[in-house]
Formats: sequence, structure tokens, C-alpha cells
Amino acid sequence: RKSIQFLLSSNLSEVISIFTATIMGFTLLKPVHLLWINLITDCFPALSLGMEKAEKDIMMRKPRSSKDSIFSGGVGFDLIYQGLMVSVLTLAAYFIGHYIEAGVWEITNSPDGMTMAFLTMSMAEIFHSFNMRSRRSVFSIGIFSNRKLTICAALCAALQLIVMTVPPLRVLFDVSVLNIYAVSYTHLTLPTIRL
Repeated sequence: RKSIQFLLSSNLSEVISIFTATIMGFTLLKPVHLLWINLITDCFPALSLGMEKAEKDIMMRKPRSSKDSIFSGGVGFDLIYQGLMVSVLTLAAYFIGHYIEAGVWEITNSPDGMTMAFLTMSMAEIFHSFNMRSRRSVFSIGIFSNRKLTICAALCAALQLIVMTVPPLRVLFDVSVLNIYAVSYTHLTLPTIRL
């Protein structure tokens, strides 16, 4: 159930983000980005979530009715809310990336914006997999208690970093180099003080 909710909310975030970008007239992510997200940052965490141990208080809860759908118990609302949150973060990252690139807020195609959107959606879904482990705080159940998910998340993040930094893969995935120093010197101007 956790895996299904994770996959549905992740895919919903992709649908909302791409639909919004299409309506607004710019390309948010390319097909290769979506394929990577679906195969790497969605698939492996979902499999790891399926191996999550049962929560300690599970036998103290009331049994679910056999007639309940998978969306019962607030799952449907959570799914929509989680999908919207990742979509908002991804779209915000796109516009911030374009502002860093061009120094102006506008709706247009942007290589840096697309790169930031790709990175944000990938990492947001990796972190979202930890969110899906329980309705309780991840600190109360133990951050690293699901070792398979921890290892899987670390590997996915490492693969994402490799894609963003290795030149041949950057060309293959059509991502630009994000440089914090270029940002600070190009678009942030400090006032000069004369003595």
C-alpha cells in the first residue's frame, strides 16, 4: 500500500508539472528526464518500501474493512497533496533556475531551469520515499531502520549526482552545469561603499 501510494503520488506530481508547463508554453522536462525519474528514483525506492517492516503498533489498530478502497483512510487526500507539493517545488526550481541563468523572471524555455527542475523532482521523490514509511515521524520509527531503503536512496542520489557531473552523461541527459559561484557573481550585486 505504501509503495502504491508513493508511485501514484510521484506520477501525479509528474503529470501536474508537465501539464502546467505545457499550458504555460515551456518545456519543463525532456522524455529522457522522465524516463530516468520513473526507472531510477521511482522504481527502486518503491521496491524498498515494499520490504518495510510492519509498524510496532499495527496490531493495536482497528482492522480495515474488506470493502475499503486503497484510497480510504485519507490516502486519496494525501496522494493529491503530496503530488501537488512535489509539483510546486519542481516548478519553483525551474523558475529560480531560469532567473539564475538570465537574471529575469519570465516564462520561457531555460536549460538551467530544466536542469534544476530535473534535479529537484528526482531528489524530492527520493526524500518522499522516506516520508511514505509511516504516518508517524521518521525520527520516531528510526531513520535508518529500513536499511534497504537507505541504501537504495543513497545509490539513487549518487546516480543522480553522476548524471549531473560526468560530461558525457550531461550531454546525453541534456543538463547544464550549475555553478553556485557563477550565480553569486553574475546576478547578485553588492552595493559599493566609498570612504
